[in-house]
Amino acid sequence: SLALAYAVPYDVILNQVFNKLYTRLYTIVPKGMLGYTEFNIIKFEYNMTKAMEIINSLKAKGFDPSKYTITIIYNEGNTARQQIAALLQQSWSQLGFKVTVEAYAWPKYLELVDHFQYDVMLLGWIPDYLDPDNYLMPFVYGGAEFKSIDYFANVTPANVGNYLSKVDAIIETEKFVVVAGVKGSGATYTGPTGKPLILVAYEVDWDATKSNWENPVSMVTLGAGGLKDVVLSALCKVSQKIIEENVRKAVIQAAVIKFNHECTLIMLGQNIIGENYGSWVYGMYYPLSTFARYDLVYENRSAPVVDTGVLGIKNDPETMVIGTIGWPDTFDPAKSYESFGWEIFWHVYGRLVTLWREETEPTPELAVAWAFSKNMTDLYFVFRGGVVAYDPWNNKTYKLSAVDALFSAWRAVRLNLPGGPQWMIDSFIDVNASSVITEDELDSIAKSEGLITSYKGKSATVTSLNDLLKFFNYTGPTAGVVKFKLRFPYVPILQIFTTGVGSVIPMQYALGDKYQSALADSNNGRNPAAWAKYVQPGEDDATFKLLSTKPVSTGPYYVASYKEDSYVLLKYNPYYWNATLWQELYGFKP
Repeated sequence: SLALAYAVPYDVILNQVFNKLYTRLYTIVPKGMLGYTEFNIIKFEYNMTKAMEIINSLKAKGFDPSKYTITIIYNEGNTARQQIAALLQQSWSQLGFKVTVEAYAWPKYLELVDHFQYDVMLLGWIPDYLDPDNYLMPFVYGGAEFKSIDYFANVTPANVGNYLSKVDAIIETEKFVVVAGVKGSGATYTGPTGKPLILVAYEVDWDATKSNWENPVSMVTLGAGGLKDVVLSALCKVSQKIIEENVRKAVIQAAVIKFNHECTLIMLGQNIIGENYGSWVYGMYYPLSTFARYDLVYENRSAPVVDTGVLGIKNDPETMVIGTIGWPDTFDPAKSYESFGWEIFWHVYGRLVTLWREETEPTPELAVAWAFSKNMTDLYFVFRGGVVAYDPWNNKTYKLSAVDALFSAWRAVRLNLPGGPQWMIDSFIDVNASSVITEDELDSIAKSEGLITSYKGKSATVTSLNDLLKFFNYTGPTAGVVKFKLRFPYVPILQIFTTGVGSVIPMQYALGDKYQSALADSNNGRNPAAWAKYVQPGEDDATFKLLSTKPVSTGPYYVASYKEDSYVLLKYNPYYWNATLWQELYGFKP
């Protein structure tokens, strides 16, 4: 694989096939994301001389490339991948291999990729949520399962034997040395000593691991890189539970470095976000995985006024017009799983946490603070007080609380709509075991057990609700606490709540005259399973029929009107909880 990596015409692919819209990327975690590193990374460049040197050294040991056929597969209709396959065929043939190219219809292509039935396949990736785990698990994960796994930071070399019985890997990262091995005692450390150590200790569940390895499913039971590797698995798994940012960063870097050295997946490049340079719109910004908020950009007052052709509306300095393609699958965040729908949700719905401008770390929105239990399996969000949802179809408002946040997540899982994003919640959260609690109850938990929180690169243990709110610098009203029961420790869950499926809808609007009964049956959200009586799986559910066509607003805009396949008209939400932002930016409040 090393010879093949040096025989890839990277510049030709990026400059000609992708028209310079991609830049070189050497690691699985892209630039701009936690864990990206170039430290200790092999940077493969096009070098046929070096590739032939590797082949010739293998020939000296009896290897004959002419006896091997490499088949490259791609999906029909993807002209970029077709061109890449042809370039690879031409280059790798020069190494002495017989190289063939095959194209398949998309369903068949996915079947082959899912079951590793290929020599070389071509694949792109857009993350579902902005966390390195959404790269590590689909690509790097080595398929191993564990009976137990934990980490220990700042361990001295002399004390490694107190935690490990055997050292399986020593990986030097930018600021730490990560040591992975079997849980126990007696191991001896012989690696670098100039940096602090992070230990990853595990006990492998060999029955579950062998099951994954015997019948692997790509991106599910084994990363797409195809490496059956215990250490990579441990690094991926343990990184999910580390709340200290510097420690998590180092463990992710260790996985990135080891995966790079194994070289089963050749990285081509990373997309460059195109910036628009216009004459009239200012303040545009380019977030990695979300959308620019329309209310955070502005237009020159001297901009020309043009008729939009929609409802007699003029494109003046108070109006923003965006051209796009397609149409949202639905206006219900429990179903829509495509970019246009999520762009609408980004503007009309609030979420517990959000991503501010181009920042990549979640920041408070409808939640004012959050914390994990010490075992990282309970996640608490303190809900912001004084927030209302706006129903433009009936000109009504609904007070929001922690109950609505839990109902929104629970409902997405309950509906289980085909092709929907509910897996992003259900894979990590047991919604029926989750609940709504009071602020006093959270305060009691913090005092008796302690809670762990992290924000803006800092982490802390808090022992009261007041300490937690102080950590987030919040002094305003609150409206209950939602407690999510995680299926396993998963720090990236915060990023999932920034996506479309994390949109908070008012339970009262969704259930209508059944709201009070549902609230009572669930004991005000303490027993969400009781809501199953009021929400049915599938598209025949009444709440889906309502929200798929008549969305409400808990965000900065509301859907004022729309015509399918023609336009969606958004207007400022006059009840938006953060409307003072507009006063600060522009000196007005709708």
